[in-house]
Amino acid sequence: MRNGVRFPLRLKVRVETEQGAFDAETEDVSASGVLFRTQAEAPAINAQLSWTMVLPGEVMGGPADTVVHCLGRVIWRRSSQDGQQIGAVIDSYRIAGGPK
Repeated sequence: MRNGVRFPLRLKVRVETEQGAFDAETEDVSASGVLFRTQAEAPAINAQLSWTMVLPGEVMGGPADTVVHCLGRVIWRRSSQDGQQIGAVIDSYRIAGGPK
């Protein structure tokens, strides 16, 4: 069951784990979680993740992009035709401002 409104945002991200990093794309994002799609092997349930998202200014309603550094963990994963889907909860985040 989802707790928040999800927004369909396709953002390229680099996800860091204790086992290494992988490239992914977000499918949707909410204040409490994110759905990733990747061609890499999905991390285990409860694996710790960190990633940075650049939210476009036009999506955020401002003149500049917003950079958000997130820490979270895998709550589910599954294989699909396009690779792996990973559902992650956002445990904490830090807004860093726009890119320079």
